[in-house]
Amino acid sequence: MLAKFKSGVAYKTFRRWNKSLRRRFDLLSYLGRACRCPVCLTGLRAFKPARGGFPDELARHGFVHPASAFETFNLEAVSCPACDATDRERLTALYLVEMFRTFDPRRRYRLIEFAPGAGLPVLFRRYPFVGYRSADLYRADVDDRVDITDMRIYADQSVDVLLCSHVLEHVPEDRKAMSELHRILKSSGFGIVLVPLVTGVDETHEDPAIDTPALRWKHYGLDDHVRQYGRRDFVDRLTGAGFTVDQLGIDHFGAAAFREAGITEKSVLYVVRRSTG
Repeated sequence: MLAKFKSGVAYKTFRRWNKSLRRRFDLLSYLGRACRCPVCLTGLRAFKPARGGFPDELARHGFVHPASAFETFNLEAVSCPACDATDRERLTALYLVEMFRTFDPRRRYRLIEFAPGAGLPVLFRRYPFVGYRSADLYRADVDDRVDITDMRIYADQSVDVLLCSHVLEHVPEDRKAMSELHRILKSSGFGIVLVPLVTGVDETHEDPAIDTPALRWKHYGLDDHVRQYGRRDFVDRLTGAGFTVDQLGIDHFGAAAFREAGITEKSVLYVVRRSTG
């Protein structure tokens, strides 16, 4: 009887309302002027730190790198208390806002986000010329149910902007997925492709013998990851798929923008475009 009640619409609605109410009260303690979320534009004294959860799981499973070694993962400012945008979503938002200023507001741009997070749709609602669609293979709460290695539902060069953040490390045939991303991106468009990278690691670690949840936690940082990318190899795979890759960090965005948005100084955004060569 209890299980049936918890699966009902009324209970789920109450849970959402209760979560929203708790977030509103929690947010009051974070409001301030030291920081500003580029996704929801809320002024904050600080972002929410990572407490327990993923960092503790990494340590418990003996991940071969410390959580602090990830290129884009701010343990002290992992999420926005107002909109839940992660630091990598906030990094993405900095570039999108920069690019949206160059868009023609009289036309419609097709943007697809693969494995969408909670934050960025908040940003897109401020830009009526963005035609946003979410995509995922397994989730039911997206616009398009699609396998990223076989996206025949999208025509060649039909997408203006694609966002693919922390997806490819889950995909066994990642080169095929990169080829599909290249196929659907317009020659005038761009994409943001991010994977978990560890500072100083250039070669990808990918071993068929690492095939249990425990081993994947230890070597890849999550039980459903199939590799730990190295930075140089990640870029090489993207260029092999036909992309040019811009690596944008603090030199591009500025130290002040990174501090305000709660982004670590070593963070890098990987922006891809179709190669003209």
